[in-house]
Amino acid sequence: SLYVIAASLIVLGILLWWAERRAALRRDIAEIGWMDSQLIGLAQAVALIPGSSRSGTTMTAAMFLGLTREAAARFSFLLGIPAIGAAGFFQLRELLQGGAGQAGLGPLVVATVTSAVSGYLAIDLLLRYLRRNTMYVFVWYRIGLGILLLNLLAAGFLEPLG
Repeated sequence: SLYVIAASLIVLGILLWWAERRAALRRDIAEIGWMDSQLIGLAQAVALIPGSSRSGTTMTAAMFLGLTREAAARFSFLLGIPAIGAAGFFQLRELLQGGAGQAGLGPLVVATVTSAVSGYLAIDLLLRYLRRNTMYVFVWYRIGLGILLLNLLAAGFLEPLG
């Protein structure tokens, strides 16, 4: 439902704002302990809620635990490697079993390399941004988009879909 998505955008935006405001943000990635990694890993489950973000929920949790913005982002992206890698593997297996064969492998390799390079560049850009800036731009984006969705739903421009 778009109501769930809008609420998720707003609530998680407020949580990110709270983490940005209250957290000490002094710990580096080398200081993450076993319990920290468990709690941050559990935060990934929130990403099952429509309108949330796996990286956003894990970064917010890491910031609540005192990690710097950059360390929170680094750990979040490292935490995503197994899940994203497994999903990619299963999609590749499904593609090959579906008869893509050799003809489909060339474009697949080009797409994979392109996505890896652009993903790396995007992560590098975000990490450089977070070294000098706060997460407030993401807070206002989430809250603003959530409010926009609610207004579009209230005005009848969008259907809630479920």
